[in-house]
Amino acid sequence: MYLIKTSCKYESAVPSAKYTKARPWRSIGWISILALAIQFPLFSTAQALMGGNGLMWTVWQSEPLEVVVCWENPSAADPLVGEIDQTSGLQRREWVRLALKRSWEREARINFVGWQQCQNETNPATPPHTFGPRRPGTADENIKINIKTTCECGQNSGHGSWGDYQQEGVTLDLHCNSQSCMENIEYLAIHEIGHVLGFYHGEERSDWNIAGCAQQTYSPSYPWWPVPTERLWGKPDRDSIMAYCSGGPTSLSPIDVAGVQRAYGRHLPGTLLSLPGSLCLSAHANAANGDPAFGWACDENLDDQEWEFDVTKGSLYIQSPSDPLNTRRCLDVDSTNYNDVQIWDCLNSENQQWQFKQTMVRGYGGLCLTRSTTGPLTMQPCTGAYNQMWQVEKSQTDGFVRLRAESANQCLTLDGESGSFAKVTPCSPSRIFAPIMVEPTTTANKKVAMVHLPGKPLTGVRDFYLGAGGSLYVPGPMSSSLCLDVRDAWNSDFINGTGGPIAGQAVQFFTCYTDQLNQKWSFSGHLVSENKCLSLSGNAVNNGASAIVTDCSTSNTQNWDYIW
Repeated sequence: MYLIKTSCKYESAVPSAKYTKARPWRSIGWISILALAIQFPLFSTAQALMGGNGLMWTVWQSEPLEVVVCWENPSAADPLVGEIDQTSGLQRREWVRLALKRSWEREARINFVGWQQCQNETNPATPPHTFGPRRPGTADENIKINIKTTCECGQNSGHGSWGDYQQEGVTLDLHCNSQSCMENIEYLAIHEIGHVLGFYHGEERSDWNIAGCAQQTYSPSYPWWPVPTERLWGKPDRDSIMAYCSGGPTSLSPIDVAGVQRAYGRHLPGTLLSLPGSLCLSAHANAANGDPAFGWACDENLDDQEWEFDVTKGSLYIQSPSDPLNTRRCLDVDSTNYNDVQIWDCLNSENQQWQFKQTMVRGYGGLCLTRSTTGPLTMQPCTGAYNQMWQVEKSQTDGFVRLRAESANQCLTLDGESGSFAKVTPCSPSRIFAPIMVEPTTTANKKVAMVHLPGKPLTGVRDFYLGAGGSLYVPGPMSSSLCLDVRDAWNSDFINGTGGPIAGQAVQFFTCYTDQLNQKWSFSGHLVSENKCLSLSGNAVNNGASAIVTDCSTSNTQNWDYIW
C-alpha cells in the first residue's frame, strides 16, 4: 500500500471507474460503467488545489461523477466505553455522508452514493475499465471505508481513482476524545475524500511558500513521488481543506470550490439544490398533472432536474427535450391543500409563480456579492448579512431581471464601459441605452431591448439578463455584451498555479467570456410562492423527500442554490 502522510498518521492515494446507480422508482434502469480517463481528456481547462494527471476520475457531459461508497465494518463506529461523546455509530457515519454532501457534492457534479456494508471481498479479479482489483459481488462499490478506533486520523490507499475497489481504500477514525467530535469527523471525511477525488496536500506542491507551514517532500523510493505530472491550479492556499496548516476546517476554501468545479464541473444550468442534503428538486418531465416534486441526488437523469426560470412569468418549468411541446410542466402549489408541490400544465396562475427572496448571489469560489456603503461591490464569505441579501425582481423589459437590495431601495447598476466597477444606486427606471426594435411586425407587438453599442458607455443600467451557464449580463451585438465579473481573476492564471478567488476582490462589468469561472453566478436563498417558502419534508437529506411549501423561517431546509 502506498502511504501518504496525513494530518495525523499516514494515508495513501488512488484512480477509479465510476458506476451510476439506478433510481428504482424513477424507472431509469442501469447506466453503463464509465471508462477511466488517464490523460485528462475532459479536463483541459483544469482544476484547483494540486493533483496529478491520471489520478482524476472520468466525468462525462451526460452524467456526473458517481462514486459508490461502502463501510467495511460499520459497527466499529459505535461509541467506545468511556468515550466523551456517546453519539451513536449510525449518527457518526451519517456525519461523514452529510459532510461530503455539503462540501464536494454541493459545489460540483459529484455524487457519493451507496453507504451500505461492503459485500464479501474474496477472490479479487481485474475488472474492465479500471486498474484496481474488483471483487465478485462488489461491482458497485468504488471506495471502501474501514473504521479505526485508535488514531483520531484518516488514511487512504491511493490518490484519485487509483483507490478504486481497494480494501481499506479509506480509513477513518470515528472516535474522539474531545467535545468537538462531530467537527473532527467532518474534517477527516472531507479531507480524505479530497484525496479520493485526486487532490494532494497543499504542502506537497513544488511552489509551496506559506510562512510557518513547511513544505512536504518524500523519498524518490516512494512509487507515487514526485507527483506524476504535477499540476498546480490556483496559488498556494493555507486555508485549503487539503492543507495541514488550515487548522482542520469543516468547509471548503474559495480556492477549493473553484478547484473542484474545474475538476468536475459546476452543476448543470437549471439545478435547484437543497442545501441541507444537496438534493436536487426533481419531478418526472413526462408525467401527468399532479405528479409530485421531490428531492433526489443530482444525477441529471431524464432531464427531470433542469428547471428553466421564465423571468417574465415568474414560473419554473421542466420539459423533456424529446417532446418539449407536450412535456412542459410548471412547478405548482397544490391548490387543494396549499402545501404539497407538484407539476402541472403551465397556466401562469398565482400558485405557479415563484420569487427569489432573501437571496445571496454566489460567485467565484462560492463567495457572495456584497454591497458597501462606499466603493464597488466586492466578494466576501457568505454570511447572510443584510448587505448580501437581494431580491430578484422582474424588469419592465420582458426577459430581464433586477437585483434589488432586500433591505433598501438600491439596485445593482452598470455605469460605464467594460472594466467599470459594479455598484448599487437607487432603483429608479433603468436607462435603456440605444433601444432597437425586435421583430417589428405591427405597432402593437413591437418590443424594446437593450443593446450595448461598442464604444458607447452604458449609464444607469439596472436591467440584466440571466444567461445560460451562470452569466448575468447586458446584451450587445457580437462580442460587446458586458458580464458581471470578479476583477483580476483569469482562468489562464488559475490553471497555471497563480491567482484564484479571495475575499475582498472587487466586482466589475467586463466583456463576456463563456468559460471564465469568475463570470458564473448562482442564487442561494429562499424560493417563495404566495408568501410561503419551498422546502423538503422531514430532515431533507434523503432521496424521496417530498417538496412542500411552508411558512418562511430561518430553517436551512428552506435554502436553495439555483444554478441557471
